[in-house]
Amino acid sequence: MPSKDKTAMGAFVIGGLLLFGLGLFLIGDRRMLFSNSADYYTEFAQVNALEAGAKVRVGGMDAGEIVEIRVPSEPGSKFRLKFRIVEKLFPVIRTDSIASIATDGLLGNKFLLIDIGTTGPAPAGWVLPSREPFEFGDLLVRIRETVNAIDKTVSDVKGDVANATQSVAESAKHVDQIIVAAQKPIEKFTVAASKISDDASALIARVRAGEGTIGKLLNDDAVYNSLSHSAKEVETALGNLRQSSTDLKELISRFKSGDVPADIERTMKNVSESSEKLKVMVSAFQPQPGGGEGVAGDVRATLGSAREAMSDLAENLEALKRSFFFRGFFKDRGFYDLGSLSVSEYQSKEFEKNVTKERVWVRQDELFILKDDGSEALSDPGKKTLDAMMAKYLQFTEGRAVIVEGYAVVGTIDEQYVCSRERATKVRDYLVKKFTLSPGYVGVMPMGAAGGNGDGIALVLLKKGD
Repeated sequence: MPSKDKTAMGAFVIGGLLLFGLGLFLIGDRRMLFSNSADYYTEFAQVNALEAGAKVRVGGMDAGEIVEIRVPSEPGSKFRLKFRIVEKLFPVIRTDSIASIATDGLLGNKFLLIDIGTTGPAPAGWVLPSREPFEFGDLLVRIRETVNAIDKTVSDVKGDVANATQSVAESAKHVDQIIVAAQKPIEKFTVAASKISDDASALIARVRAGEGTIGKLLNDDAVYNSLSHSAKEVETALGNLRQSSTDLKELISRFKSGDVPADIERTMKNVSESSEKLKVMVSAFQPQPGGGEGVAGDVRATLGSAREAMSDLAENLEALKRSFFFRGFFKDRGFYDLGSLSVSEYQSKEFEKNVTKERVWVRQDELFILKDDGSEALSDPGKKTLDAMMAKYLQFTEGRAVIVEGYAVVGTIDEQYVCSRERATKVRDYLVKKFTLSPGYVGVMPMGAAGGNGDGIALVLLKKGD
């Protein structure tokens, strides 16, 4: 009987060792510990939740794992990643292969993706170039900047079209004034030419009658014969002068009757057509009599549809965050409901037991200046103060939330709430733009006169409790 017990015990121990060895082999094979490999490096400004031990894929194929992530030693430096690649994929790791951070599916784990290069093979220890990851929050910020640029462009175009229309109208007015001013000088010139023609006719008549010295010379046949040809030429010149006088009279008549010359008419017609085209263009931007709003209305409708689509997308994401399947994932990432958090909830013990708050206070007169219209704006010294305050927070903002608390003690309760929210919002917008923070992790909290701190703001770094 004891012999059977010993045999069973030995079989159990041997079986356990075999299973342990098999499990160890399977784990090592999965992590490619039994394959020849080499280490490579790459650098990123942000690692986006990538961790040591994550997979490395080359051209979509599992190739190794991340061995180490080194934190930058000073501001402006990058995270340095050390990763291992198995030997069979050495030929496709080139010096121009680009490393990027990718995600399995929509909400999967992060992994390091290496593109297949085209230049020479990269030796072991080579630092591969990287492509920085693009976050959805950055896309929303760029869409907002694009919408603002479109609004500004539409306003500029409307102003330019109005100025162009006014210039064309003034040019047409000047042309009319030039035509009116030219009528009187032309009439004077016509009268003078007609008088000259009459005087010349009288002079010729007296010569033919034999009056004066010239008339006597004409009675002499020799002189007559010598001057006959000259007289014919004089008559020809007078005929041309009469024709010129007739043409001039006709031109004056056409001016008076409104029948302007063809070139001036074409010019005026072109100006009129250009003016009509500008009027059509302006009318396209202006609201129509039947209730339409023109091109400007179409642009506003397009922008409105874009804003509505973004709002729907934000609501869908909020619903996804709070769904049963994804609630834990979004909770692990940080604070996703700062926009719906009230002051009472923010100050409640239930909220504070899950987080720790590090607060830095700044007075209103150290941050803001008063503009001519009575509103407040961040001053240059105030911006430098915020920069100095954020210097010690930057190393903690990844996966953490920053709250800008606004305080105001002047006016009614409603006025205090509005003033404190405006102050917190101005500081929040400056920090997001200056330090390229994720907008979803920087919230505002209008505190009004709560706490008796006076006028100003407080920067609060929220850290999740253990």
